[in-house]
Amino acid sequence: MLQKINWIDCWKGLAIVIFVASNTLEIEITKYIFWFHMPLFFFISGYLYKEKYDYLSFFKNKFFHLIVPYISFLILFSLPTVAIYIYEFLQTKRSESVYLLFTFILKQLYGGQILSGEFDIFWFITSLFFTQQLYNFIYTKFGNYNSLINIIVLNFYCLAMIDCWFFNDIRFPWNINVVLMALPFYWLGHMAYKKPAMFNFKKLVSIAIFMFIIQLLIDKWFIIDITFDMKSKNYGLPIINLFIAISGIVIVQALAKIVNRITFFNSLAYQLSTASMVIMYLHKPIQLGLEKSVFFNEAIFGIFTSLFIPYIIYKVTSNFSLTRKYFLGEFKSVSSIKVKSLSKV
Repeated sequence: MLQKINWIDCWKGLAIVIFVASNTLEIEITKYIFWFHMPLFFFISGYLYKEKYDYLSFFKNKFFHLIVPYISFLILFSLPTVAIYIYEFLQTKRSESVYLLFTFILKQLYGGQILSGEFDIFWFITSLFFTQQLYNFIYTKFGNYNSLINIIVLNFYCLAMIDCWFFNDIRFPWNINVVLMALPFYWLGHMAYKKPAMFNFKKLVSIAIFMFIIQLLIDKWFIIDITFDMKSKNYGLPIINLFIAISGIVIVQALAKIVNRITFFNSLAYQLSTASMVIMYLHKPIQLGLEKSVFFNEAIFGIFTSLFIPYIIYKVTSNFSLTRKYFLGEFKSVSSIKVKSLSKV
């Protein structure tokens, strides 16, 4: 039995609920969730970051925790389409089926923004992996020089906006270019851990709520479309996008600390946080499979189903060593470095 559930578990649990809600609720609402929900995951990952000077060990650890499950789920979700193309070729002997199969496989390997449907969230995994690797290298090299690392992060943010404005039509493999925007949020999360006074002063939550409301009013009444979508590299208004995202992150953090005081809800949040990656991978296929259901049109039922079914699958998967390795990334023998389960995301 768990002796204590840290508020960070509640933070992750709330983050995954918000993430699922963003793909379930009406688009008028999800637009505002998109302002901060993916930055929140990069922020939390940065908050849990611990520098590793053994780059190979760090790479192996994150590769097995993130990329191996990515490949496993990619293959699993791709098999039905591959089987259909093979069946069509065997039935018709038409070369068009081979061409479509080859194109589909290349698309899956390329990953990133071009993946959609049940593969919709796959971009996040590769972007997170490369963000972790790059940030670890930068921080271990320049972490003692605060001014320099601040300049580096600022340059990444500027490059992200340039990429948004001038190269939006270019779709990079694995959405690797999203690292430009993800790294500043990752850095902010790490700074929040290193310098807690920055994010814990009493008036911060009030300021965050006030700023978020102001942005809602601007978006609704002043005909200024404020959009933020990391997958599609639509980063909205410079600087303002940072303040909006940070406001949302601070509000969710405050909610997590409140939830942590309620025994039932903090236990529930913890359970969801442990299954967060499986929920990320499976919520979309479940939504697509149930979207014609009469009950699924109800937002609460849709959110519940998209959380509960993946959680059950996670519990089953965690009982078998093979599925724990290839779908949960639990390779305990990868290195001697002990990494908390929270640091996987």
